[in-house]
Amino acid sequence: MREQVILFFKQFVNLEEKDILLIEELTTVKHFSKNEFILIQGKVCDFVAFIHKGAFRGFYSVDGQEYSKQFFLEGEFCTDYASFLTEKKSLTYLQATEDSTVIFFEKKAVNTMYKAIPGFVHFGKLLAESLYIKVCDITASFILNTPEERYTNLIKERPKVIQSIPQYMIASYLGITPEALSRIRKRLGKT
Repeated sequence: MREQVILFFKQFVNLEEKDILLIEELTTVKHFSKNEFILIQGKVCDFVAFIHKGAFRGFYSVDGQEYSKQFFLEGEFCTDYASFLTEKKSLTYLQATEDSTVIFFEKKAVNTMYKAIPGFVHFGKLLAESLYIKVCDITASFILNTPEERYTNLIKERPKVIQSIPQYMIASYLGITPEALSRIRKRLGKT
């Protein structure tokens, strides 16, 4: 099962057999049922989880209203990176949107890999830069694009989100109501 994450790492870092064995030793496989939380608001996020199978969403909850902020799909990492870095309490929830299996990296394991695996710090830098760019793009999109343009961009850039995440969660992510998303989908010819 860990082969998927090893192949992912190999895109960025040369791994020797001893490095692969260390990764296998320092990680655990965890299963989450649909709607189960991998992180709840108010807890420190001390992990990074590679999604082997399934999907998660990150969301805020304000006065009982949920606001989706991120979707994490198979082959991606799921974490509250700000909480992970700062060791401050998370402002978000991370919840499985379907039955999911992850390869779980605790923070101390990540730090061990940074020290023991040549090039792993470079991988961490690339991952952090990628996350930063995504956050910048999302922020710019809310300022520069209409909800319809945000939806169209989501279809182009992350079609798996459209296929695997419920519409009401997508609407929340776009900053609109489910009814507004339905009207947009009708205008675009998507039923």
